[in-house]
Amino acid sequence: MSKKEWYSKSVSDVISHFSTDLQKGLSEEEAGRRLAKGVNKIPEPKQETMFMHVVDQLKSPIALVLVFATIGALFVGTFSDATVIIVALLVNVVLGVFQEHRVESSFSSLRSKENIRASVVRSGVSREIDSGDIVPGDIVLLSAGTAVPADIRIVETHSLMTNESTLTGEWGSIDKKSEQISKEAVLAERVDMVYAGTFITGGAGRGVVVATGVNTEIGAVSNELSISKKTKTPLERDMLHAARFILMIAVFAIVLVFVLALTHGVPFAEASLVAIAIAVASVPEGLPAAVTVVLALGMERILDAGGLVKSLLSAETLGATSVILTDKTGTLTEGRMRVDSFVTRRGIFTDVEDSESKRVLRSAILASSDGYIERVKGEEGHKEELIARGRPIEQALVFAGLSAGLSESVIRSEHPTIDLLPFDANRRFGGMLVLEKDVKVAYFSGAPEVFLSGSRKSSAETEHSTGIFTQALNEATSASKRVIAVARVPWHKDYFPTDDDLLKLVGRAKVIGLVTFADTIRKEAGVAVAQMQEAGARVVMATGDNKETAIVVARAVGIANANDIARTGAELAGLSDDSLYELVMKETVFARVTPADKLRIVRVLQNNGEVVAMTGDGVNDAPALKAASIGIAIGSGTDVAKDAADMVLLEDSFAVITDAIREGRRLRDNIKKVFTYLVATTFGGTFVIVTAFAFGFPLPILPTQILWTNLINGGPMNIAFAFEPLYPSAMKRSPRDSENARVLSPSVIKLILAVGLSTGLLLVGLFLFISKLGLPETEIRTMIFVGLSFDAIFTAVSLKSFGTPITQISFFSNRFLIVALLGSVFMIAVALFVPPVQFLLNTVPLSLRDIGILGLLGFADLFMVEFAKYIIYIRPMARARGAIRV
Repeated sequence: MSKKEWYSKSVSDVISHFSTDLQKGLSEEEAGRRLAKGVNKIPEPKQETMFMHVVDQLKSPIALVLVFATIGALFVGTFSDATVIIVALLVNVVLGVFQEHRVESSFSSLRSKENIRASVVRSGVSREIDSGDIVPGDIVLLSAGTAVPADIRIVETHSLMTNESTLTGEWGSIDKKSEQISKEAVLAERVDMVYAGTFITGGAGRGVVVATGVNTEIGAVSNELSISKKTKTPLERDMLHAARFILMIAVFAIVLVFVLALTHGVPFAEASLVAIAIAVASVPEGLPAAVTVVLALGMERILDAGGLVKSLLSAETLGATSVILTDKTGTLTEGRMRVDSFVTRRGIFTDVEDSESKRVLRSAILASSDGYIERVKGEEGHKEELIARGRPIEQALVFAGLSAGLSESVIRSEHPTIDLLPFDANRRFGGMLVLEKDVKVAYFSGAPEVFLSGSRKSSAETEHSTGIFTQALNEATSASKRVIAVARVPWHKDYFPTDDDLLKLVGRAKVIGLVTFADTIRKEAGVAVAQMQEAGARVVMATGDNKETAIVVARAVGIANANDIARTGAELAGLSDDSLYELVMKETVFARVTPADKLRIVRVLQNNGEVVAMTGDGVNDAPALKAASIGIAIGSGTDVAKDAADMVLLEDSFAVITDAIREGRRLRDNIKKVFTYLVATTFGGTFVIVTAFAFGFPLPILPTQILWTNLINGGPMNIAFAFEPLYPSAMKRSPRDSENARVLSPSVIKLILAVGLSTGLLLVGLFLFISKLGLPETEIRTMIFVGLSFDAIFTAVSLKSFGTPITQISFFSNRFLIVALLGSVFMIAVALFVPPVQFLLNTVPLSLRDIGILGLLGFADLFMVEFAKYIIYIRPMARARGAIRV
């Protein structure tokens, strides 16, 4: 029998199948035998070892390029070059491993460490055991305020109610029954079952455990997550393209060198030396470390904003997100009931503004048999905590009373309890019999229909009041709010009557007012959604809750407008993937969707080129969280959701996503700058080597000098780009635009080629000129080395902004770049005038006149880079009025 069918079986069939006894339960011996087959626990996700973290860093495309460059250097015997490249690679690995290991530890600390206990009946005795020791066939006693330890078929209920929002998305409490239901019932409709990971919010009951551990509904989701694979992030794909681009340049140059060598009869050994110089020149050794630093700083900024990002690559993904698929309950809303308004004879009030609304609230608290405030002593250094107990409605009432200065304990002390009538789902009301100024009064609360029935005595006053209440009830119901009526009636006895006499007493009760309840919408949700939409991201709601509630919340936060409607999961089932994509890009609200529906929506969007962010907090969100380009879990959500996610909102603030999008775009822009700067300058060095070789000249610059330029002179500038601020207009860019969607965009490629070519041409011109002067080879190489270093400095200044002329760039917006520029000039001086470094790099001191000429060459390169920026970015942006600076 499938575990999914227990809800459609009778109690006797379930009892028989598990060979248990409803009254006595299992024997201890039998429970022990069943426990040997598996404990009631879901395995935690495997933690990556340090070695696995290192391998992950080395698997990155750019790191692989460096590995191949190292192998090439060792092959031709240039061990110093190989050593420098290895050091650059190790720096990148150490930075990446340290950051991701630290974050992984933080994620582990987010997992719930609470040890859940459960009441079971074994050998006829009720006892409390660790939930991990529960086995199939155990008889479990369920009571309000406890967590459900396993999947359980209910066999007996006493007004049993549960909150299953983590599984189904339904924010309200669900009445449970023991009668079997249809086999076609979906998860949210299985009222004769309770599931592991959910909570008992009211009443009591007992049931038979039908599934434990990985065999539960939550276990099935966890197992699916463990075998599913994560898609590559946009940055991973971009870096793969970038690595191919760099390799293409290097391979083309090396092949060209060997072709020229064969043509000119150059010895193989000499050609190999030139080839390795080209390999070193064309590989931006500082790129992996620079990108790692940019991403690590981004992770720290997102953490400061309240978001914990799991991996370096995920930090950038939100900047490229084109669709944000969000859950409702616990994400856009707080997932808890609150008092929304009071309906009195005078009208509707959202606050306790007058004596009538205060009277309604006081009476509602008096009618609540289970609601109270408990003062819990905080941990050392923390204040005392106030926690509401009882059914969700009663919790909301006592909290509203606390906010309005109506203490539940004071009210009860002023109205001593004589008898109580617990809420019953069948009769749909409950009440309290209290002493009020020496008069016995029965206070009731429950379904408005019970108290507003037509069988009551009619008068002009009651008809007027009933009209107000009925209209308010209809409006609240259409807005998917919960409503209770509050009524009172004097009663002469010390106990409540039963059966028909109780109904007669209720029929005489006078309705004082109504109280409406709603799931609290997070105060920052509306503003955050508007900012996401302004940033070009499409925000779509996918919830397991009903259509009415979904559309009300969606309209409240700006996901849907007044004319939009909600689609259901049933409507999606018959659609092809193409039709589903068209629907998701047209409609914004999807209700009654299953975890499989959410997962399908994510995959369909990704297959159509969308970068998808998924937000959620429940078990039902976990598969989609894992599959999304970036999964975002709420900090107070389930462990399963947090394990599946790439980012956790520590303070449960939806607005953190907007901050993360902003930071993601800053990261993407700065990675573009780092990439363009490094690849363009290395391309310039490659160009001058190939050109010199083509004309039969010796190497114009040595591999060690190139490495010094890339890592020592240019390294600090690479890192400094990580601190470049974000242009405010970046949040108005469309993530779908080809220029914004990829790091290696067409315009970036053009700029790299233009900058590299300008640098290369200037250096070739310098090389040809000074070669005719008959200068020593060492001095010529020194001048090319310094010229390349100066060009890199001026290029860095220009590339602070692709779309802004240098005359309009704020030089002091990034003080780290200023320090890096000064540091680079200092390291040029070290390379020229410090003997040990001179020996390492094979350089000689230059005169001030030579240095001045090379400085002017750098200014010329700056002018050419600015001209390239104007042609590629600034002029097209000026023509397109809505263009945004990069």
